[in-house]
Amino acid sequence: MLTQLNERLIEVKEKMRLKTKYEDHIDRLYSYIKKEEQNRYKLRSQLEKEKEDVTRLETFTLTNIFYTITGRKLAKVDKEQQEVLAAKLKYSESVETLRDMEQEMVEFQKKLFSVSRVNEEYQQVLQEKEGLIHDEESIWSEKLYDIAEKEANLTGALKEYGEAIAAGRQAVNTLNMALSSLQAAKNWSTVDMFGGGLITTAMKHSNFDDAKHYIHSAQSKLRQFQEELLDIKTHYEANVEIGGMLTFVDYFFDSFIVDWIVHGKINESYSQTQSTLGSVTKVLNDITNQKDSLANELQIIIQERLNIVENKK
Repeated sequence: MLTQLNERLIEVKEKMRLKTKYEDHIDRLYSYIKKEEQNRYKLRSQLEKEKEDVTRLETFTLTNIFYTITGRKLAKVDKEQQEVLAAKLKYSESVETLRDMEQEMVEFQKKLFSVSRVNEEYQQVLQEKEGLIHDEESIWSEKLYDIAEKEANLTGALKEYGEAIAAGRQAVNTLNMALSSLQAAKNWSTVDMFGGGLITTAMKHSNFDDAKHYIHSAQSKLRQFQEELLDIKTHYEANVEIGGMLTFVDYFFDSFIVDWIVHGKINESYSQTQSTLGSVTKVLNDITNQKDSLANELQIIIQERLNIVENKK
């Protein structure tokens, strides 16, 4: 009975954790979607003023930019034109981001439905607990139950940390892939400057498009990482932030346009991506250390529960 109730408590607490997690994520997703819709509308309006065919921009690529400026001297693409090119990329990114978030919303709503009855399950466990505590033949006591609650809460917190660490690692992976694509583009760009020809140019553009894909993916993973960090704060004190990294995609596109068109380089874009990777890695190391501390705390609690049970026998 002791083991069964302890396992049920941990199981129900896990469902309660997930229910809260899904509700919080859905609430924040509503806010993110609304904000991104406003951003998309702003970009769309800007492009329509420039007489751009917005419906053709939902899959706008970096290669499209090079075709757009073919035949011009890069240095003569003025600031206004640079802003339009960056807006095209940002609009395409916004459309894709909204699509991702709307899909996430559907998935979280399904997950929330799967744990919708957890409060009733928890009430049943509480009733059973009260009966066992007042049963003279039971080894359960208020202190033992409090320890079991702590064990369940720590177990849930460790899962939160595991989920945050997994999200952080995904962000690191996509940022590394973006860096690889940008490095390849830098290499091809250098060859192209010395007359590499059509094949070299095509390879360079292909790497730029790969980089755009990975930057989008990294932005999505960074937002998910932030979500998991917010979940950690509801279970354990965690002074970790990723702050401005969530807007780094805007700076990436701005700097990419200016840096490449004006200078024929992509060093600034590469540096920004590298800086973001360094920040994420630091946060990941911090929360991994915190997870280790939590694991040690859990082992102490488990041992305390075992000592109480053994002394009551």
